[in-house]
This record gives sequence, structure tokens and C-alpha cells, in this order.
Amino acid sequence: MSTTTRPSSLLSRRSFHTCRCTCLQQSIVQRHLEQQRRAGSYRLTSFPEPPPLTSVESRMATKLFAKPARFLTSVFDPKQIPPFKQPEIAFVGRSNVGKSTLINRLTNNSKLVKTSSKPGHTKSLNFFNIADQITLVDMPGYGFRSQEEWGELILHYLRYREQLKRLYIIIDPVAGIKETDKQIMQILDQQPLSYQVILTKRDRLTDEAFQKSKSQIERYLVEHAICCYPEILTTGKRRKSKKDQVGQMAQDIARIQWSVMTAAGVTPTPPSSS
Repeated sequence: MSTTTRPSSLLSRRSFHTCRCTCLQQSIVQRHLEQQRRAGSYRLTSFPEPPPLTSVESRMATKLFAKPARFLTSVFDPKQIPPFKQPEIAFVGRSNVGKSTLINRLTNNSKLVKTSSKPGHTKSLNFFNIADQITLVDMPGYGFRSQEEWGELILHYLRYREQLKRLYIIIDPVAGIKETDKQIMQILDQQPLSYQVILTKRDRLTDEAFQKSKSQIERYLVEHAICCYPEILTTGKRRKSKKDQVGQMAQDIARIQWSVMTAAGVTPTPPSSS
């Protein structure tokens, strides 16, 4: 691991950004606790349910990600990481959890990121340009001898990358939070660096089983995750009619797209509906 010292300005900016996220989190939580007070309960065990996207927000998100996305470069060595200027949003998770597939769905391009059923297929940091406004980063999966295979590269990127605005941790709700997920959250909390959880492959569970897994994951995040943005995102088919599946999947993807945009700071103020 490199012994390069992080500039204090980077820590200051990250701390300021995290404070903004924390203030927002506290505001959301306070509203949620007030609702619980009225219901006669005060124990916070899950995140408040976020309001649905407005039609304007959904259109803005879909429009941005409908623009051509292109591959920029792959990096295997921390010294090779390029000095891109656009804000970066990274995706990480255990091997074969669906990071590459998710990025392809976000960009509506099934060939943008190579996918594989073999765990640990992604070995490099892969950078993708979104409308010349955002850079998405597909990171190596962890687990399966993770410290040997991705430790230096991924940790260096997380600790020293000034352009990195948020990390999305992809979790399979069938498996739940594993020890490697907890370890990466602890690293992010120490930086500090804002991160958010996305649950994939929800079609592998019944609605009841998915909600149970989601509640268990939220409980852990509420109790242990310091810099986690207080909203769990989801993707994957739901066990409803085919028509409902298509509409719900589109809404899930649009919400993730909007989240990426707001995290990167590229969302214009939506026009007033009045």
C-alpha cells in the first residue's frame, strides 16, 4: 500500500461533503422520528421511505443517461489512474453481485460493460463517460481473496481520489450484508466518504423475503454505518405481472440515475410545477 499522505484539503472537502450528507440524514431521520412519535414508537430501525420521483425528475434522469456513454480506460495500477475532471461515481460490491449489469442498465447499453458469470471477472478500475458530465467507475469485486486481488488498487482509489463524490455498494439481498461489506463500510466511514447501498437481484426472493432481508440490512446500517446515505435503492424484477415489472423496473432505474446525478452535483433545478 502506498504511504502517500492524503492532502489535508481533500480530507477537509470530504468532511464538509459528509457533514452536508449528515445534515440531510438528520433532517430525514427527525421527520421519520416525529412520525413514529405520533404512532407511539421511537425506535429507529430502518430508513424513512423516500417520496417517489416527480415526473420532471424522472424525465431529467432518463434524458441524461439516454445520451451516448463511452468507455474511457481501464486501470490496473494506482499510478495509472487518470486525472479526469468530471465528478466520479463508483460502484463496488462482492464478486458477481451485478455491478456491471447495473451500469449497463443505467446507460441502456448492454454492451458498455463486459459481464461474466465467473466471480472476480473485473480486475481493474473501469471508467465510463456519461454525457461529458459524470464519470462512472466499475470497481473490482471483493471477496474470494479480495485483499490479494484488489486491495492496493481499490483502497488507494478510495483514499486519494478527489473526484470521487459517492460510492454505491451493491448488495445481493439473498446473501445479505457479509463481513467484506462491513469492512468496506468501515473504510469509507474513516475517510470520510459518502456511500449508498443498492440491492440487486430482488427477483430471486418473494416480496415477503425481500422485505425481511431489506429490513435486516437497514437495521445494520442505522446502527453501524456513519457515512451511509439514508436511502436504500433497489433494482431487479418483482414478482408481479409482466406489465407491472417493466414499469417498476424503469422507476427503480430512474431513481438510481437521479441519485447518481444528485450525488455528482449535476442536477439542474427542476422547473416549478405551479
